[in-house]
Amino acid sequence: MKEKLISISVGSFLLVVMMSACKKEAKTTNNLQPLDAQPAAVAVQAAAYTLIWSDEFDGTSVNTSKWSFETGPGVNNEKQYYQSSNASVSNGNLVITAKKQSVNGWPYTSARMNTAGHFTTQYGRIEARIKLASGQGLWPAFWMLGNNIGSVGWPKCGEIDIMEQVNTSNTVYGTIHWDANGHVSYGGTSSTTITDYHVYAVEWDAGSIRWYLDGNQFATANIQNNVNSTEEFHNQFFIILNMAVGGDFPGQTIDESKLPANMYVDYVRVYSISNSGGNAPIGSTITLKGFNNAFVSSENGTQAMTCNRTTAQGWEQFTVEDAGGGKVALKSQGKYVSSENGVNPITCNRTSVGDWEKFDWIVNTDGSIALRGNNGRYVSCENGTQAMTCNRTTISGWESFRY
Repeated sequence: MKEKLISISVGSFLLVVMMSACKKEAKTTNNLQPLDAQPAAVAVQAAAYTLIWSDEFDGTSVNTSKWSFETGPGVNNEKQYYQSSNASVSNGNLVITAKKQSVNGWPYTSARMNTAGHFTTQYGRIEARIKLASGQGLWPAFWMLGNNIGSVGWPKCGEIDIMEQVNTSNTVYGTIHWDANGHVSYGGTSSTTITDYHVYAVEWDAGSIRWYLDGNQFATANIQNNVNSTEEFHNQFFIILNMAVGGDFPGQTIDESKLPANMYVDYVRVYSISNSGGNAPIGSTITLKGFNNAFVSSENGTQAMTCNRTTAQGWEQFTVEDAGGGKVALKSQGKYVSSENGVNPITCNRTSVGDWEKFDWIVNTDGSIALRGNNGRYVSCENGTQAMTCNRTTISGWESFRY
């Protein structure tokens, strides 16, 4: 969708398109690479999922500590007026209702709500169990916007449409929107019985965004190393639920016999994804060799770590420990490696494991590994020319290690 204030209007699905003034006039963008290939570096294996946020809608009203309502007309030539009274909670469901109701000159009403100011996430599995209505002119969506939309605008903030559907079609769309010298979008489709409950989800990491319908993957977008200017998708995003009436995607013909129409949301859940699981050699003592073919050294905890040793002795040996939640800790000479939250060069001087001492153990497709700190950034060997850091946003040679 496209934005108004913090607002949004779910963008239409096109393979790779440039849109002009919200219209679905498709143009091939300037030599963008296909995004459906698997990312070159990161291979997700034996992923571990940890629930970090959810709304089960078990109460009697919308939890305003988790959601904010947007009020007013929509965008993309939608015909509804959004208001909080069109959202309710009953029987364990959030119910968003589109009505034939005139408010402030608009002929229909509905609801749009988001987690901005309450919850954002960078990467993870974001899913919801949803039951949709079927009716000409309806446009329900479950989607996300970059949290920096207020400062950079749309589409530079990025948009992830987890699910959108229009009219009476059984087709559901998964799409990303971003800026690459203009608005571009990419995604895929699947089909289902929309009037039944289904689980719509994306799994999103530093390498790709993958769309799922009831656990079956139907589309992939490669965002590894910001390919095609996809740097938007390595930032924090918030979640949106809404149902539009009319607009550029469904058209302006409204079947009023289908109103009121309800969108039922059983739950929304967000999981962090760790790629360690069975991949990390828990309990083993290993060495780490950087891109420069030198060994990582703990420096015995007396100074910042380096990757410049030609041989491996005690300071260059690390024991891999299970840090919980699918993460690992690295211990050398009785002390733990710390990411220093990416603010300072990394050290090996911690006596206990806190968040800065936890890492995702990521197995790359070439068999090397990468370490991602609690700050969402990757450890870099700095090619052995300076102290090691944990501040890289992407994985390249310096962020890959052999053990």
